[in-house]
Amino acid sequence: MFNLSSEAVRGGTLCFSKAGIAIGGTTSKAKTAAPNGAGTDFAINGYLYHLADTDDFWTMSGTTVAIVSQCLFLLCVNASGTMSIVQGTARLTADITSGKYSLQWPQAGATVCPLGGIKITNTSSTYVPGTTALTTIATYYDFFAVPDSDITS
Repeated sequence: MFNLSSEAVRGGTLCFSKAGIAIGGTTSKAKTAAPNGAGTDFAINGYLYHLADTDDFWTMSGTTVAIVSQCLFLLCVNASGTMSIVQGTARLTADITSGKYSLQWPQAGATVCPLGGIKITNTSSTYVPGTTALTTIATYYDFFAVPDSDITS
């Protein structure tokens, strides 16, 4: 557990302001649109950085997600402001609702800060990252840090 009150705090990869993750102007992409209009402040390994609000920042990537399935994607940025995406394990929606499986946030790399995530919920077609519109299948999450709990519904 990361303890901010420790006198020997070292490192830390955290997002300090709400990124406002949302569907981009290109509907297969995601953007940052901080509610305060000032962009997003974050830290990687103890160093502070800033990302201006950017439309179509994340071009979704990864493997296809089958029909009637769900999957989590981490939306990350590195120190130079380059985006990256980490895809979690896709699960059948029926297996999630029955309690057989949950959705787990994937691990981010050591040199990026996860600003948020997207949960894809397919009901009628296969999701192809970078091609399929996020219009009705995406739920957006803004992070301080990657949540330590799974998504069970």
